[in-house]
Amino acid sequence: MDEQLNSEFSAAFLEFNREAVVYCNGISDSAARDYATEYARMLQNRAKGIEGQVPRIPAKLFEPNRNLIRLTLDRMWQKYFAH
Repeated sequence: MDEQLNSEFSAAFLEFNREAVVYCNGISDSAARDYATEYARMLQNRAKGIEGQVPRIPAKLFEPNRNLIRLTLDRMWQKYFAH
């Protein structure tokens, strides 16, 4: 049974990573893209059971963009890990 759960987790992790990379790479603003990448890494660690701090917010990243990035990546994370 552990092996099946491990396999399911690995598949979910890979799919989340794939979707997050596509999303992050699609962001044209470099400050927003860097923030999204760091936020996705934080969520990957959370999936592994490692709690980390929310990434530092770049000065050039305005709140509406930051909120959209977090909302989008949080929804992706929930799709794969919030069962």
